[in-house]
Amino acid sequence: ALVEATFTPPQDLSQLAVTEVMYNPPPLGVYPGSELEFLELKNVGTNTLNLSGLTFTNGLTFAFTNGTLLAPGGFFLLARNATAFAARYPGVLVQGIYDGQLDNGGETITLSHPGGGNVFSLRYEDAPPWPMSPDGLGFSLVPKQPGGSQASDNGAKWRASAVPGSTGDCG
Repeated sequence: ALVEATFTPPQDLSQLAVTEVMYNPPPLGVYPGSELEFLELKNVGTNTLNLSGLTFTNGLTFAFTNGTLLAPGGFFLLARNATAFAARYPGVLVQGIYDGQLDNGGETITLSHPGGGNVFSLRYEDAPPWPMSPDGLGFSLVPKQPGGSQASDNGAKWRASAVPGSTGDCG
């Protein structure tokens, strides 16, 4: 009998970093703020990452399809609503649409491996030591130290983006 199996070689997923979280944006025209949420990931390592089968299991719902590769230095942007996102950020490429909604009061976002275990789990809050301006004022959360790995639960290691909206200032 033939047996078919998929094998995934081990890889260092600690190089997959959360570089921006927009959890409580203000509304834009007909779009409520919740439709403008997004999460940005970056490969901060030197090897291409295979994201196939990774799944957000807490905070939002999204599964990376087979063949999803993220080159070194590459970004992967997840948005809640592609049409609303395009209205606010014309020309910015969205690679995935997630289900659910980020909690405006804070929550845990968990990315899980298909074989079990977590790639990372990030707990953000809307109270100190977390920055306050991302909570409804149009700023996003970005790491204070760009290019670092994973996602720190320590609010003191995050700051508000330099300008309201999608920033690209965390690199």
